[in-house]
Amino acid sequence: MSRSSWFHFVILLLGILCISWSAIFVKLAEVSGLTSAFYRMFIGFAGVLPIWIFRRPRIPDTKSVWIALLCGVIFACDIAVWNISILMTKAAISTLIANLAPVWVGIGAIVFLKEKPGRIFWFGTLIALFGVAVIVGISQIYNSRLNAGHFLAILASIFYAFYLLIVRKGRLKLDTVTFTMISMFSSTVVLYIITFATDTRLTGFSQHTWTALIGIGLISQLGGWLAINYAIAYMPATIASVSLLSQSVFTALIAIPVLGEKLNGMEVLGALIVLSGIFLVNKKTFKRSVAVRQEFD
Repeated sequence: MSRSSWFHFVILLLGILCISWSAIFVKLAEVSGLTSAFYRMFIGFAGVLPIWIFRRPRIPDTKSVWIALLCGVIFACDIAVWNISILMTKAAISTLIANLAPVWVGIGAIVFLKEKPGRIFWFGTLIALFGVAVIVGISQIYNSRLNAGHFLAILASIFYAFYLLIVRKGRLKLDTVTFTMISMFSSTVVLYIITFATDTRLTGFSQHTWTALIGIGLISQLGGWLAINYAIAYMPATIASVSLLSQSVFTALIAIPVLGEKLNGMEVLGALIVLSGIFLVNKKTFKRSVAVRQEFD
C-alpha cells in the first residue's frame, strides 16, 4: 500500500494551519503563557483520550511507550521555555530564534539518524529563515541586545528539534492516536508541575478566556498535532522542520481578520520568501512515493 508524498505534505499542511491558530488563541485568552500552555495540553489530552479508548489500539512494546513519554516531556519543556522567553525579550525576536529548529534538526539528522541533508535542504532552510527575519523585521534583530530571553529561545528551538527527531522513532510501532495520547499525557503532567511550582493561576477565568483555551487545546494541539504526528512518520524530520516555518506566515494571515492586524509590504515579501524556501526543500520529495503502514486495524 502506497500513497504519494503529496498526501503526507497536505496532512502536514493541515496540521500547520491548526497550530498557526495557537498564537491567536494565546492573545485572545489574555492569561499567562504557562497557563495557556498547560490548558493547551490538558484539553488536548482530554480530547484524544476518548478517541483512544474507543479505538483500543494494540500497544506493541514498552520501548515505544517510553519514547512517546519522552517526546511529551520534551514538548512540554519547549512550550514552557518558549513562553518564558517571550516575557524576557521581544516576541518577534524570540519567534525568529525559535525558528532555528531546522538547523538543529539538520545537524541532529547527521549525527543521530545518519541522514545527510543535501545542499537543497540547507539552501532552502537559509532562504526560509531569511524570510522569517524579514517578517520579524531586520531592524528589530539588529537593534536587539543579547539577554537571557534569547538563550531561552535558543533552548526552546533545541527542544523542538529534538522532538521532531525523536517523534519518528516513537511512530515506528505506535499509531498516531496512541502516540499523541501518551505524549500529551506526559506533557500535561510536566506542565502542571511547572505551573504548581511557579504558583501560576489556573482558575477563575471569564467565558471568553475559557473559549480561547478550549480552542488552543482542541484545534491547535489536538487537531494540529494529530495531523503533524501522522505526517512526520512518513517524511524526513528535516523536511517537516522546514515546512513548519510556514506557521509564522499562516499566523500572520489569520491575524488580519481575527485580530485586525495588517501586513505591510516587507511582511508580504518575507512570507513569499519563506514559502519559496519551503518549496525548494520539499520539491524532491514530491517526485517519489513512500510506503504507508496500515494506520487503522
